Amino acid sequence: MQLQSISSQFPNVISITQVREDIDVLTKALNEFGRVRVLRGQKILFDAIDPEFEEKRRERIKRAVAQMRSMTKKYKSKKGEMSATEWLIKERDRMRTKAYYDDHNR
Repeated sequence: MQLQSISSQFPNVISITQVREDIDVLTKALNEFGRVRVLRGQKILFDAIDPEFEEKRRERIKRAVAQMRSMTKKYKSKKGEMSATEWLIKERDRMRTKAYYDDHNR
């Protein structure tokens, strides 16, 4: 069964009916959010909490940073080329201009 939250504003809230039909829905939600509120009707039945969520999150971030660092060592920027940060700043400033808004936001 797919994870269907009660509303898009509260993605970590699911119904007890979903949990009864498939317990994997609760485990998937816990892996994604760390804390899940289970409702029975309009009342809160219980809060499920993954105690290792923050540790898992930190590990994922560490792995991503290590991957990014290895990529920057492998693909160094060449002299005279614009860095990604400079390009991003330039594009952001270009999008803030009145001419850009006139062309793209109608």
